[in-house]
Amino acid sequence: MKRERIMVLLAHPDMERSQGNKALIEAIKDYPQVDVVNLCEENFFDAEEFAEKINMSKAVIFQFPFYWASAPASMKKWIDEIFTPIAKTDIVKGKPLLIVTTTASEAGAYRSGGRNHFTIDELLRPYQLLANHLGMVWQTPLAVCGLSTASVAVSIEEGCKLYREKIEYLISF
Repeated sequence: MKRERIMVLLAHPDMERSQGNKALIEAIKDYPQVDVVNLCEENFFDAEEFAEKINMSKAVIFQFPFYWASAPASMKKWIDEIFTPIAKTDIVKGKPLLIVTTTASEAGAYRSGGRNHFTIDELLRPYQLLANHLGMVWQTPLAVCGLSTASVAVSIEEGCKLYREKIEYLISF
């Protein structure tokens, strides 16, 4: 069975007002292999339905705005309700897991000695642990920083370009 889909699990509570996440989704929506589900719009997670979608996918992407060094609560809820049962199977084993996130702060704030004191990679370790635990292939995260800075347009444009490159890589994976 050939798996050609890429599952993007978006967790954004207000896509209408979003700058970064909205632009990122727009940048990849023309890839027919990409399926996007906004977890914040789901009232109920059907474990069997998600398990089937993920089973048919070749890669999984978690996309969210970085809230207090984490994802919105809907992502955690989805991980608890869906990935916990999946962890007992081999559905995701060997599949890439990519984190795509946006931050209000500039990239320099996320470093040792920076305003936030930690790198984004350090703050995303729980997701890397999840990937490792499930036998997934951890991908270098894509963080689009500076969405509350004067260079927001440049950050978004570069982030969209990099996201398309990541999608193309995952399609060829």
